[in-house]
Amino acid sequence: MEDVWQPEALRNRRLEQLQATMNDYVEKNTVQIEGNLPVFFGHVAATLDRTFPDLDDRSYDDFIDGITFTLLNVTREAPTVEFLEKTLRHAMGNKRRRRGRATLDVVVALKLIDTGNYVMAIDYLMRYRNYDGRVNAAIAYCHYVLSQGTAREQGLRPNDRELHAREEMLNLARSCAPLDRLGVFDRKDARLNRIFWFMLDLAFTWFPGEPEFYHIGIVRAKHEGDIERRRHLLDLATERFSDNKYFLVEAFNTSIEQRNGSGAAAIVKQMMQQYPEDHEPIYFGLKLAILGSQPGSYANFRKLAILKQFPQRLLLLLDAALEVMCNRKAEAQLCFPEVKKTSSGQGHYVMALEYILRDFVEGDEDRTKRARSAFFASIDQYCMLALKIGEARAAFGLQSDNPGIPSEKT
Repeated sequence: MEDVWQPEALRNRRLEQLQATMNDYVEKNTVQIEGNLPVFFGHVAATLDRTFPDLDDRSYDDFIDGITFTLLNVTREAPTVEFLEKTLRHAMGNKRRRRGRATLDVVVALKLIDTGNYVMAIDYLMRYRNYDGRVNAAIAYCHYVLSQGTAREQGLRPNDRELHAREEMLNLARSCAPLDRLGVFDRKDARLNRIFWFMLDLAFTWFPGEPEFYHIGIVRAKHEGDIERRRHLLDLATERFSDNKYFLVEAFNTSIEQRNGSGAAAIVKQMMQQYPEDHEPIYFGLKLAILGSQPGSYANFRKLAILKQFPQRLLLLLDAALEVMCNRKAEAQLCFPEVKKTSSGQGHYVMALEYILRDFVEGDEDRTKRARSAFFASIDQYCMLALKIGEARAAFGLQSDNPGIPSEKT
């Protein structure tokens, strides 16, 4: 009988439920599993094959990584390296792709850190230096702990180890390594993330003049959805590096997300003073006026935009966005024909906007509200792209296809 297709979201939910069931089994039967690893991993693979016969290779392997992560987290307090390697060997033997040990090797390294074997942990972690910036922080952490005398070895003074730790954090700041490649560690309370934040706090003390560490922290805090940490880092960064445009732009965006109009306005004013020739402060002023439904303020910034030679098609799009955000349906409809006239070569995009505008004009209250939000969000992204706002920041942080970043080792 042919398998019935199911939506990916439903499949993912079923996968999560299966993983939770198996994790619970692992936690309750750790000793028995440790004594018969081949049977256990064979059971995991057979269950996956039976329950999800069409599962893609990446999801299949990620599932086995997750189970191995759970097993090594609940296993005996100080497992031998031989046992850890045996566990990895069986896990890898049941994955569909016989390459890519990054997640499993980092899991082993964290277990070695927890048991105090920092030197061996460094050996595992160094294979993935710059693959994920959190690995760099973990390498630095091992050197730092060794420098404190908790596990110093023959011939290497603690101060030398601290120097290694500092050098590794500087390497993190300069490598532009992504911070999201090891997805199994994306939980806020994951050991790897706690180590990352611990070392970043040390880096702030060691290198108070290095803005890159704040940059890294803000990127990671955004990825984790930690608005409090993100705000805290931005407050420190904008105070210490007041002429750094990246931090001002992030502070503006954060203020907008938090509906802090006065804070956003103060940043626009500061940017107008510091970067009078740039597009960003004028566009942010237009954006803030539109979101605040302030035609007077919008008109003032629009005059400045004309002086800065903003493309006419962008200004007409923003005019329409203002009318939509002010909930003036008739005026928004009147604006749109002018948009169409000046948008040659953008027919598909304009047609999509026109459909959204129709929902705004003709829909019920809920549909109108959603159409307003979608209409402005689309125009905002379009204008940002056209004005090349944010291009300098796009290559940093959470992009996994950075050509300068090494691929996962086999």
